[in-house]
Amino acid sequence: MSNASYLDTLDLSDEERARVQDLGDEVQVTLLEPITYKHSKFDGGDRTLTELRLVKKVKGKHMKAMDQTKGDIGQSLALVAALSGTPANAMDELDSRDMEVVLTLVEPFLPKRRRTGTP
Repeated sequence: MSNASYLDTLDLSDEERARVQDLGDEVQVTLLEPITYKHSKFDGGDRTLTELRLVKKVKGKHMKAMDQTKGDIGQSLALVAALSGTPANAMDELDSRDMEVVLTLVEPFLPKRRRTGTP
């Protein structure tokens, strides 16, 4: 899928599209609100993300992450965490405007069954 055709298929505003970069196997989105989180309880400092890089090739391991969580929003955040290699607890800090863009970016790469929610 070429960069132009992929980005052209997405329902994004010009401002949202300006924050998106197609890197080939990944899509990068610059966050409106940086995410600050603790990587682990053993890691003393906070980490801050200003962008997320999401793999385009959604695999079973990414989809399984959704099964570990209840609710549509929780499952969506679990998928974003898995696709970006970010700890799930960091996704709790993802701004809703950023989440909307990220989910729009991921949708074309999901199996049709997951997109529509039909069995």
